[in-house]
Amino acid sequence: MLKKLIPWIAWAVSVWISDQYAGGYWVVGSVFGIAVLIANLKRILPNFSPKYFVFLMVSTLVYALVYGLSSKGWRFQSDWVDMLAGATTAGVIVGSLLLPAVHAYLFGTDVKTVRRVSIKLIVSWYLMILISWIDDSLNVPLSIDYLLIAIALWQGIYIKNMKIKSP
Repeated sequence: MLKKLIPWIAWAVSVWISDQYAGGYWVVGSVFGIAVLIANLKRILPNFSPKYFVFLMVSTLVYALVYGLSSKGWRFQSDWVDMLAGATTAGVIVGSLLLPAVHAYLFGTDVKTVRRVSIKLIVSWYLMILISWIDDSLNVPLSIDYLLIAIALWQGIYIKNMKIKSP
């Protein structure tokens, strides 16, 4: 039972820390990388590999890149266009393509899985944009943290679908 809870706990802690320290580009990538490794603990413990440290470093650097892109702050004349193609969206798309690709390179995940997961990650971001925009348009009186939901979706999709294969 505990073995099944460990990935969920790792995901929940990673989401919480990522939300709290979204501006800490050296924090979020590292914490998420650790969560991915913990979620795959039963696969990595029997055959520990230096690839796991490389993945942790890459996860940290990819989030630093995502943060760097998203903080550039280029803005369009329209909030809607900014949400669809602005700096934050560009960062999320780059991260959604880059991290699964590196994961596949390190751990032998097939291209079909990488493509499917990358699409899910990007669609989850756009889904949150759409829901947030609808919420703003309708002036829903609820206080919803869409960044937290987007983080939880993105990390959950990644951890659920991008497995580490035993060497």
